[in-house]
Amino acid sequence: MADKIVFLEENKKNNLQANVDKKPWVILIIDDEEEVHTFTKLALHDFIFENKKLFILSANNAKDAKKILLNNTKISLVLLDIVMETDNAGIEVIDFIRNNLKNNFIRIVIRTGQPGHVIENDIINNYDINDYKEKTELTSQKLYITVRTSLMQYKQLVKLEKTKNDSYNALVYDSTTNLFSRTKLKQDLLDERDFGIIRINLYEFSTFNSAYGYKIGDQVLRKIALNLKKLCTDYFSMYRIESDNFIILYRNKTDDYLLETAKNIKKLFLDNNFSIDGLMLYIKVYIGITNYPDSSLMNKSQIALNAAKKINDTNIAIYSEKLNEVKSINTNILWTKRLTQAFEENNILTYYQSIIDCKSKKIIKYEILVRLKYNNVIYSPKYFLNAARQARLLPKITSVIFEKACRKFTNTDIHFSINISDQDLSNRFFASNAYDLVKKYNIHPSRISLEILEDTKLHENDQAKKNLKKLKKFNFLICIDDFGIENSNFSQLKSLDVDILKIDGTFIKDIEYNDNSYHIVRSITSYAQRINLKTTAEYVHNEKVFEIIKKLGITYAQGYYFSKPKEIIIDT
Repeated sequence: MADKIVFLEENKKNNLQANVDKKPWVILIIDDEEEVHTFTKLALHDFIFENKKLFILSANNAKDAKKILLNNTKISLVLLDIVMETDNAGIEVIDFIRNNLKNNFIRIVIRTGQPGHVIENDIINNYDINDYKEKTELTSQKLYITVRTSLMQYKQLVKLEKTKNDSYNALVYDSTTNLFSRTKLKQDLLDERDFGIIRINLYEFSTFNSAYGYKIGDQVLRKIALNLKKLCTDYFSMYRIESDNFIILYRNKTDDYLLETAKNIKKLFLDNNFSIDGLMLYIKVYIGITNYPDSSLMNKSQIALNAAKKINDTNIAIYSEKLNEVKSINTNILWTKRLTQAFEENNILTYYQSIIDCKSKKIIKYEILVRLKYNNVIYSPKYFLNAARQARLLPKITSVIFEKACRKFTNTDIHFSINISDQDLSNRFFASNAYDLVKKYNIHPSRISLEILEDTKLHENDQAKKNLKKLKKFNFLICIDDFGIENSNFSQLKSLDVDILKIDGTFIKDIEYNDNSYHIVRSITSYAQRINLKTTAEYVHNEKVFEIIKKLGITYAQGYYFSKPKEIIIDT
């Protein structure tokens, strides 16, 4: 049947417009990146929720944000960056809202600028943070969902304050599935009974909403809730705590009981497609389990869930201190503390490794490498780099190393290279600060190569691209580090003006006997030569490897065959 076009009568048009013209939802964007404000406003320009548009306020720092919050009592939602003029600027705003203004209604969504950056759980719990997202994760669609969900909860909280009894069910029940909500779960867990948790995550459920719309998505959720109730018995309570997360709370059950129940849930989803309006939909689930006497059940169930996503056969994991995720968390805590101490005691050290011109075998420059000294032991980045990334300490490390290197070479003509990360390039002042630093030490930027770490996703980072353009304008040399793996590949070169490709060491160290490595290196070198890029081979550990890469036409070489990293330059 063909679609029909129906024209509204004039008075109905006017009534519809009058409804949309109600007082808008007021939201506040707090972020020191102007691009974030621009993107958010553009993504939400036609947003309407319950016939009300958005009125968007903006602040670029904590001070301005507090003024706006003090003078605007109708703000429903705050979209907040944590790290702005200071590392804790966002936390100060959150504390101002909850403790100074005594406002528990405003919904707060934290948006972090860096993948993997983790906010402490006590901050999320104590300050009632609504959601926590990476900026790159918040596409227009996901931003729409986040704002819509937050405004819904804001409305529910306000209604609860006005009519507590009538609104109680709206707060403690999930309106879509009629299961209990996160709020009810938090209340139940306060009793500190002998609880166990089965946490179920629907794999990429947001794609259902994107592909089939919210109507189908909601029907799927309702059907899942009904099937879980039929399958599971003797549970204490059941909850839907997020769009794609279900919790089943048990009391006085053994680990084996919970594990067997989880397997039955997994089987339910494996054996049954969900039929909705003629659509046959297959849903994959991950399941995390935690049980008494563990404390912090919710946090540990999330850790178990994260572990389950890496288990290919069952996708089920039960919390244990032996989980790799737990070990990783403990390691990150340990090294973050050691990094903090190292900054305070000036124990972030610079080591130097020579880079050789392959034709002349003369030292052409040095790579500046970071080391951490703790209890008189020197540690390489493999011990602390991941913790530094998680704690957003990479820019601080870069700053220390950059300044020490410039101070070292200020009265020389030596060229050198510095490693930089996406966290550095995401700072809109990075290029200008780098230029100011080299001017301070009277070093021409052309003497410095900036090596971009391999896990930097430049194609997804507009601010990084802007910084790179500025750095090139200032005459810094740009090098793609570890080229050939992770995100460092040919696709990066389409939009980047780089000078050097540093071929990843995994292809170099076995090139003398691995044909695949040889052909990969030859292809990279040939391509680089055609587009007039210089190349560097790292991990050159013996004469045979050096002769091979030299014959291939690689420009520079670096590795233990020439010199190990040293704290003092003695071979200039």
